Amino acid sequence: MSSGKWDPRSGLTDTQAKLEASRCLMCDDPPCEAACPARVPVKHFIRAIRFDSPRRAINLIRDRNVLAGICGIACPVDQLCVGACTSTDLTTPIAIGRLQHYAARTELTTGRESLPGPGNGRRIAIIGAGPSGLAAAAQLARLGHRPTVFERSPRPGGICTYGVPAHRVPQELVGGEIDFIRSLGVEIKTSTNFGCSGSIDELFVDGYQAVYLAFGLQKPITLNLPGAELAGVITWKDLLQCFSAFNLCEGERPHVPASVIIVGGGSVAMDVACAAMHLGAEDIDVVCLEAPREMPAYHAELDEVWTAGARFHTRSMPVEVTSKDGKVDGLKATRIRWKEPDKFVPSNAERIPGTDYWLPAQMVVWSVGARPADGLARLLPGVQFDPAGRIIVDPETGATSRPGVYAGGDVTTGSGQTIVQAVADGRRAAEAIDAWLKGAAR
Repeated sequence: MSSGKWDPRSGLTDTQAKLEASRCLMCDDPPCEAACPARVPVKHFIRAIRFDSPRRAINLIRDRNVLAGICGIACPVDQLCVGACTSTDLTTPIAIGRLQHYAARTELTTGRESLPGPGNGRRIAIIGAGPSGLAAAAQLARLGHRPTVFERSPRPGGICTYGVPAHRVPQELVGGEIDFIRSLGVEIKTSTNFGCSGSIDELFVDGYQAVYLAFGLQKPITLNLPGAELAGVITWKDLLQCFSAFNLCEGERPHVPASVIIVGGGSVAMDVACAAMHLGAEDIDVVCLEAPREMPAYHAELDEVWTAGARFHTRSMPVEVTSKDGKVDGLKATRIRWKEPDKFVPSNAERIPGTDYWLPAQMVVWSVGARPADGLARLLPGVQFDPAGRIIVDPETGATSRPGVYAGGDVTTGSGQTIVQAVADGRRAAEAIDAWLKGAAR
């Protein structure tokens, strides 16, 4: 696998990009654009590349998706724009993601142009410097506002910095995207743990006129099984954050033993598998409730982990983490069937008697999702939550039950959002905040 060091020469060459762009059918009503949550003008940016104008291409993309380069290589394009491409019926779909990455990479290596919007003095606080928060901040700055992003980690980027392994999203690219956002006039305050001593009320007292909440799901879900308290049982967040911090020279190399079991079948579980392999794990077993066609991870991620040698144990439920001499030595699991078809949730799983089996391992990693952090109600007075602890918002605007407070990303939808969906949430909320502030100013 890749070492994670980004080579600016990687990806499409200028000639390859132009040739690929020339294949585009330039549809009158492009289905690829409709399939993009951020509504990137795919036809027009591909046309710009075709006629040797990558700078115009990146400007067109960034107008809708400020994390253009990241999404070009991290988005599940096979399920979005590429999957909808009309060329699929004739030959092979256009490599839209690679072309988008090419445009962003070209900008990063040749320089960029950014013009902050005309200032109006209105201050907006954004909690969380992940994709949704950064997208909201960029759009607000373009609209002339003064957004300040508060991030508790040492670096901005959220999942792009401390989640997705560096071999998939190189940090040089992430840094370039964030530099662009800063150049628009966005202030980012890192290592700032909002909520330690107060609530969003303090932000309004300090002069912020609106707040956007984009802090994601902070608490990994764990399984309450026998043996779950053992030292060798960790969560996806423990491993991915430590791995990212090590790659960023912010922490020591995490210790990963030779054999690891990952419980979960989503995209994060595949990221955990890749990280464990990079850290020296030789035997990876993935245990999940879903059958292969039911797994929520995207096809490209599954293929990568499968090709790298991981073993998949599908339609399986963990039962107990076993130990020897006080240390993890494996996982006991059992086969399951669904009580109701096409309902892939744990409550619908039914154990099949007589199908128990055991897998050896020295570490077990829970990768079964995340939930909102505890105590949000205290920090967010006037904001309503659903029974799962997620913030309730207007799906069209991101507005919460408290005037002037908006939210987006995983904290409103639950886990499973793609980066581009989070970007779309942030941009949409920024436009709603702008409209609300203009109305309040009348």
